[in-house]
Amino acid sequence: MKNFIEWLDIDLRGKTSGQTKTKCPHCVHTSKDKSSRDLSVNISKGLANCHRCESVSVRDNIQAETKKEYKLPVQEWRNYTKLSDKLVKYLESRKISQATAIELGWTEELYWQPSKNKKVTNLVFNTFEGDVLVNKKYRSADKKFTQSAGTKSIFYNINSAIGQKELYIVEGEMDVASLYEVGIKNVVSVPNGANDNDDFWINSEKYIKDIEQFVIAVDNDEKGNELKNAIAHRLGRHRCTFIEFEGKDANDDLKSLKLDKTAFNKKRFPVSGTFRISDLYDGVLDLYDNGLPKTIYPKSKYFGNLKDIYSEMLGQLVVATGMPSHGKSTFTDWKVLNLIKDYNFKASWFSPEHSPMSLYHSSLAEKVIGKNFWKQKGNVERMTKDDLDKYHEWANDKIYLTDCDGGQLPTWDWLLDKFKEQMYSFGINIFVIDAFNKVLLPKGNKLEQINIVLTKLTHFAQANNVLIYLVAHPTKMKKSDDGIYDVPTLYDVSGSADFRNQTHCGYTIYRTFATDTTEDCTSFYNMKTKFSFQGEIGAKVDFKYCDINGRYYTEESGLPIHSLIYDKEPEFKLPLGTTAEAFKQQQDDEFDQWHKENIENDEIPF
Repeated sequence: MKNFIEWLDIDLRGKTSGQTKTKCPHCVHTSKDKSSRDLSVNISKGLANCHRCESVSVRDNIQAETKKEYKLPVQEWRNYTKLSDKLVKYLESRKISQATAIELGWTEELYWQPSKNKKVTNLVFNTFEGDVLVNKKYRSADKKFTQSAGTKSIFYNINSAIGQKELYIVEGEMDVASLYEVGIKNVVSVPNGANDNDDFWINSEKYIKDIEQFVIAVDNDEKGNELKNAIAHRLGRHRCTFIEFEGKDANDDLKSLKLDKTAFNKKRFPVSGTFRISDLYDGVLDLYDNGLPKTIYPKSKYFGNLKDIYSEMLGQLVVATGMPSHGKSTFTDWKVLNLIKDYNFKASWFSPEHSPMSLYHSSLAEKVIGKNFWKQKGNVERMTKDDLDKYHEWANDKIYLTDCDGGQLPTWDWLLDKFKEQMYSFGINIFVIDAFNKVLLPKGNKLEQINIVLTKLTHFAQANNVLIYLVAHPTKMKKSDDGIYDVPTLYDVSGSADFRNQTHCGYTIYRTFATDTTEDCTSFYNMKTKFSFQGEIGAKVDFKYCDINGRYYTEESGLPIHSLIYDKEPEFKLPLGTTAEAFKQQQDDEFDQWHKENIENDEIPF
């Protein structure tokens, strides 16, 4: 393992922040040039690495940096560094030398394996952060695993990332050692195989935040491919390349003497820039073999035939519009929650219109659980605290709400930076912005600024392969001769025709209010789909509104009273209130008041 320098031994040359270069306490005495400054120090982050001897230093207290309390394993790992002949021979059969095992700090220890219900001899992968042992992973001879309980989850071999511009990411400790054998030592491994989770990303952030290029070299199988895409999603595809091994993983290629070639054959993700056909040929072949790309849509029966007239794809910007109180935000929330369930997505909402956040969660909880948060309605009992606990457990790593700190005002640059942070830390797939007029435009010509913002949003969606929902209000709509407002289109969104021209997809939520002869109805109109296979522009699906839980459903599907946390969708009917009761507002008075307050005095109403 790398030599470690005590932070207090570093001469910071009087600086207290920023970056500097100074003499390395570990190797300066062996250098011919005693004035050589080989140690690069990032004082602000508390990280240092020597370009000559590869020693590293970490200043900060490992425990104090995180909000969670972690246990530290017993720090006596050096007592077990002597490896048995049997273990050495096993490693040699995997083409891994004893020298590499020692350099990585591997040990051999007797430890309890729960799956075997006894103590056995284990190969131990020790995870260090700086010079602190933060985790121990035990591997028995028959490939049973366990690890020290309550310890910190972080990339294995994280010290190798300090001071690097490029970093390899693999799927196991054996693959780290395999890359060492071909001279690649700037390599880390995810701590739990193909399982992606938030903790180790958050705990590793300061070490890899400034890495310029990542090389994803995970297993060549279905789970490995899912992990590859998840890693690229968090880090940004523009910063990532990937390796395709000829065998299952790096160790397979090492054993077949191919790793010295495959490990350096980096391939790019399709993001932006200039591409040859060879860069895109796998995608072309996939289209040839498997047909058109898969689209995204709610799979629940309560959405009726919506999937036949409208669907979306990751990498697209979607504009949702509709007049006030017609339900565009409510429908979008219900739709996004179903996508979270159906595709195991994570979503982040920036929705100042629904402040305070705790009150907004009461609305989202109704849609997830299927019961009213406040009281019993009809024969459906009020949501219980047990229901709320289940929502808490389900939503905790799926739903994220975004807001400014203190008195900060939201700008588009701030919001997109926040989205980038959330992608890295939590792996967000869907972003909801409700509404466009709640984020400040830069000064200048508003039409130009709207165009710039929409360009940034479409680029962000494409570059990061995420879905962005942008809720936007229309301008004042005209009434027809019978007193009914026209259905707003994307061209009617306040401020610019670019809400139609720039977006990939878009829809209108339009509510027909109840009369003496007709019932309330909420219609979903496809106003734009980028590709013809995504839907039928101009087509619509009619929905009813369930005031028990804020959900929408088609008449033939029955009432949606089931919980999204479970897959089963029971079929039974209950008495239902009207949409008018749910909104408790009259159409004309409410819209005219909103128009007076928000539009009449603005040239371009934002």
